[in-house]
Amino acid sequence: MKNLRSYFLFLTLFLSGVLAFAQNKGPGFGVKGGLNYSTSGKNFKDAESIWKNPRASSGYHFGAFYKLGHYDLFLRPELLYSNTKFDTGLGTVKLQRLDAPVLVGMNFFKFISLVGGPSFHYSLKDNYSDFFENSPDKNLFLGYQFGLGVNVGPVGLDLRYERVFNDQKLTLDQFLKRKDNFRTEQIILGLSFQIK
Repeated sequence: MKNLRSYFLFLTLFLSGVLAFAQNKGPGFGVKGGLNYSTSGKNFKDAESIWKNPRASSGYHFGAFYKLGHYDLFLRPELLYSNTKFDTGLGTVKLQRLDAPVLVGMNFFKFISLVGGPSFHYSLKDNYSDFFENSPDKNLFLGYQFGLGVNVGPVGLDLRYERVFNDQKLTLDQFLKRKDNFRTEQIILGLSFQIK
């Protein structure tokens, strides 16, 4: 009986410490990085190919964010460098870009957050000329992100879905000139650390 009380007391103190540390920080600057899994967004076969060969569609991102607001509601603009790629069936599209999501978030249970908002993308370098028609606005894209995060003190882990609004015209066969439209989408897994 004495051992049971000791275990219960230890468990209570441990959980109290974790919950006290798990409270979200207020406003501040931070850094983040993580992995991207991209597809053309055309059909469910893309998702199946990610499960079979995750490296074929994987990329990475890193950058900074600033969190405005307090505890329950917040605004979180981010500026990130992203390196992504995905398979079109005729080859791999590779893209380096600047991403600027502007997310509105809400915290639940002091350590879970739900976020969503617009995401702006500027293409720095790509191999689009191998696959796409020339377009005057091909470097600038608008999309959206939404997702869920877990925050323990200054450390956060989030999982987001992102899709681009702009249709891209893909030349499927250079000889037949058959064309198709698609919108890129990705699953983003990020780890963040709030400095202040």
